Amino acid sequence: MLKRIFSAASTLQSLQGNTKTEAHAARTASRVTGLVTALLASAAFAPAMAQQVPQANPLDLGTMDGAGKSWATAVSADGTTVVGGNGGDVFRFVQGGTMQPIPGFLQAAGINGTSGLATAVNANGTVVVGWAYNSQRQEIPIIWTATNGASVLDPNNPVFAIPNAVSADGTRVVGDRPGTESSAFLWTQGVGYEALNTLDNRSSSHGVGISYDGNVAVYNVDDGNGTGLNSRAYRWTANSTIALSRLNNGNAVHATAVSGDGMVVVGYANDGNLNNVQRAFAWRLVNGVGTMTSLDILNGGSVSRANAVNRDGSVIVGIADIDGQNAITRGFRWTQATGMITVEQWLQNNGVAVGNNQTTTATGVSADGNVVVGWLRNGHAYVARGAVAVQAPAAGGTNNPATPGTTTTTAGLMDVTNYATSLAASPRLAPQVQNADLVMNGAHSSPLFMLLDAGQSSASFTGDGGYANGASYRGGLGAGEFGFGRGIEGGWTVRLAGGGQYARFDTPNAGNSVFSSGYVAPDVSYAIGGGVVATLSGYFNWGKADIRRGYLNGAANDSSFGSAATQTYGVRARVDWQDAFKLASTGVSPFVSYTYLNAQMNGYTETGGSFPVQFNGSREVSNAVRIGADATTPLNDQFALVTRFEYGHRFEKAGAGVSGQILGLSAFSIDGASVQQDWLRGGLGVSYKIGNGDGLVMVNTSNQTGKNTTWVSASYRVKF
Repeated sequence: MLKRIFSAASTLQSLQGNTKTEAHAARTASRVTGLVTALLASAAFAPAMAQQVPQANPLDLGTMDGAGKSWATAVSADGTTVVGGNGGDVFRFVQGGTMQPIPGFLQAAGINGTSGLATAVNANGTVVVGWAYNSQRQEIPIIWTATNGASVLDPNNPVFAIPNAVSADGTRVVGDRPGTESSAFLWTQGVGYEALNTLDNRSSSHGVGISYDGNVAVYNVDDGNGTGLNSRAYRWTANSTIALSRLNNGNAVHATAVSGDGMVVVGYANDGNLNNVQRAFAWRLVNGVGTMTSLDILNGGSVSRANAVNRDGSVIVGIADIDGQNAITRGFRWTQATGMITVEQWLQNNGVAVGNNQTTTATGVSADGNVVVGWLRNGHAYVARGAVAVQAPAAGGTNNPATPGTTTTTAGLMDVTNYATSLAASPRLAPQVQNADLVMNGAHSSPLFMLLDAGQSSASFTGDGGYANGASYRGGLGAGEFGFGRGIEGGWTVRLAGGGQYARFDTPNAGNSVFSSGYVAPDVSYAIGGGVVATLSGYFNWGKADIRRGYLNGAANDSSFGSAATQTYGVRARVDWQDAFKLASTGVSPFVSYTYLNAQMNGYTETGGSFPVQFNGSREVSNAVRIGADATTPLNDQFALVTRFEYGHRFEKAGAGVSGQILGLSAFSIDGASVQQDWLRGGLGVSYKIGNGDGLVMVNTSNQTGKNTTWVSASYRVKF
């Protein structure tokens, strides 16, 4: 689950504290720039903050091989690759794939690393930098490339160093060289290390950012006494190093990020006109001259800090208080036209009723400035997007008929944890499997009642209806069918049934899913002898799913809509032993069965809502065995009490995963949820005879979905 980068009560106060702590926080904030897709690249994830990891904005991606927590520290500019650390190991997560250790990262150049962390990744995910501890717990800088694997950053100069950022092409790295006093560095492929701090050697320096092309680096220099009151920020190029001017002769300047074009540096500085109260700043280089500008504060506040800037420096985001006490903070978005406004105000200007009490900070912004990310008051990450027209992606793959086209989405504020849940939990294939099971092991769960003598025929009606609870949904489902049977010489009974099914499930945030379909279900039973009857059943279903996926847009519910064709087929083999033994007048008939089901849903593209999705087609297979018994106790010539007990086991541990594209943001791939592998079913009913007809009414209950499912099954058959 996402944790705040900064707590609302202490964030801005801590910004005026120890400079080394500030440097770590600054690196933390700068990591998320351009990241929109990072928050969703593994949407099974919920980012979290680990204050003990200094060079990171960690995102909790779950675990790798069950090895405890894993922390993502950076995402590629194209959003396809997330890197970080896992229980001391170093991982690389490729979108749509799995979290994997980076081969050789800890063992690079024979250093016998004990643990490490990947801290940055280049634009397309092919270069990863970070560090690994050697046996003396010293940080060794490591670079991994998709072509050459892992090695010490500069084998000819194996110094201790911590890489913090990498250029888009992966050929330039900035960071710190730890020691008594840290030293900011730039490393260039084929050239090696170069000290960035050439103007100010008072104390420790920290490389915090690099431009997209790698030609501009930004670093901070501590004041040497731990107070942070005289820290300075610098912009470096091969031709010059410029000290960022102070803000109205204030006593501290601290950079947090640099724009992609390298012309704008942002951060926070003490304003000399305001008794050195901290203000977010933008320093711009125009015609060789740098200008320092305060970004001001939010209404009612006293302190602000810039965390990130977009590609051309026109949009800046960060954190500011609104109460003058540094206790209540909001994420802000700044442009020349609007000045500093809260993220909520920006969205309200785009027509979204998000309320005024949602965000605590803004930590990253997309290249075009239209997407802002950060943390909500509830501790979750958010993605805020202004109004945009997005293109539905091209269809691709089996069962994915989505047609490319343009759809316009409104602005929105996505709670990432809530949204990821809506992607994973919207009932898709699980209800199809449940519907199929309702017929094959509900309506067709009593083959002994359907046997016919040779030359005898029957017409029947069977209906099942009930209420089901799933892990994230609940609602009603039902099936009704007509069937015709015929007894054949040699102990055979054949039967063909056809009918329809309907199910509606309510899901969180006012969502729902409606499944409607038709099916045919043939049965063939054979009386082997001695009361043993073997039955083979089939099931073929075709229909449609109408899904309203609900999620939060700010504090309000929002919905996106989609429809998809569905297909399900299955087969069941079952053996009953009629009246295998008796307890007084009660005949007990054990049975065993195996059921195979294959459920499919075509791909579809949603419409409406702030964050619609193009879902890929998906398929789920279920293999289950059942062992149980029916007990029949005659009450009189017309009625008998029927009791059923059943134990079931499904061999699959998880259902189908879900994947697709959040229109205008990123692709996602989420593993299937775990299923209830073992369950019990009980039933109590009455069989009856009326004239040439007979029937069965039974109430059933089961925990097959992980929660209670209860349904009534009723059948009536006329023999002729």
